[in-house]
Amino acid sequence: MRYQRALCLIVFVMGMILFFLPAGCGSAAADTGFDACMEDFMASADETGKPAILYIGTSKISMNMRSEPDTESASLGLLNEKDSVQIFGFDQDWLFCWSDEVGIYFVRRHNVDAIEPVSEEVAPYGVIPNRFVAVTAADTVLRASPDAEAEALDSYPADTRISLWHITDGWATVPYKRVVGYLYVGDLKELEPVAPSVQEAREGDILAAFTTFYSVKNTELNIGRMENIRVGCGYIDNTYQPGEEFDFNAIAGPYRRSRGYMPSPVLIDGSSVEGYGGGTCQVSTTLYNVLLQLPEGITVLYRRPHGPSGATYAPHGVDAAVGRNASEGSLALNLIFRNDFDFPITIESTVQNGSLCICIRKGGV
Repeated sequence: MRYQRALCLIVFVMGMILFFLPAGCGSAAADTGFDACMEDFMASADETGKPAILYIGTSKISMNMRSEPDTESASLGLLNEKDSVQIFGFDQDWLFCWSDEVGIYFVRRHNVDAIEPVSEEVAPYGVIPNRFVAVTAADTVLRASPDAEAEALDSYPADTRISLWHITDGWATVPYKRVVGYLYVGDLKELEPVAPSVQEAREGDILAAFTTFYSVKNTELNIGRMENIRVGCGYIDNTYQPGEEFDFNAIAGPYRRSRGYMPSPVLIDGSSVEGYGGGTCQVSTTLYNVLLQLPEGITVLYRRPHGPSGATYAPHGVDAAVGRNASEGSLALNLIFRNDFDFPITIESTVQNGSLCICIRKGGV
């Protein structure tokens, strides 16, 4: 069948690339985590090679169904605007899709919206589970590939806290904005695993974690933004009891000078304007990505994204804007969730050196 041939071709090409290329070599294209994500999601494939469909979305525009996660790859057909899109997986930038006519194809994440799980048993869309939290033992570089000579994406001084996606062959994979980067494990210390499941977690264990990254440029507005991130985290870091609702605006707001906030760029409906509290949306977005990893014990009651492009410090489609209540005469920008576990949870944030790491731990402090 056609989709079987397409699947075999993809697997063959991926295998040949992995076998023949030495570490650090290959395409100059940004690493969006494709290989690891494809392997994970294709584990659901049946005997015909068809993967389990996990999400349904709607195409925002007319676009090509790409044969590879590359805008220059061959077109397998055309999607029309508002077509239904069957999705079986994703990486930082691409959706892995299925059509009975062509088999597997790929489209960019930002070209599809209204993405919803096909059932309550499916994890929320956009989840990238971080499995470890660590601290840099020395000044270290985040590389574009797992190679000591690879391009530097960023660098972090010693004692910077960062959550990690997974660890393979001496390198830790880190979701970094809309690509992935790599940290050499020898440059890390205090490696703490995330509990493999809520049921196996003990008091004080990390249940979920996520890190986003911010600029440390020494400009007046960015200094204000960094301070606002720190102030916002200070307000939300606390223990929340079973059944308790968390309302970001009520806890961290109002976003005024009297509350410790400074002027900084604020992203509203896709446009950047100056205002107090700019940067708090990065706190809420990072927290939202932690919450998405706990669908069984956390109920997200309200969340609004930014404009069409989202916030570029997070994967497309999983940002959470805050700062405006419904009573102010417009759609609310807020993040509200409820702790449905039968035990308290504690939010723990670390803001330093361009890294915003948020963990949720089991139990209180």
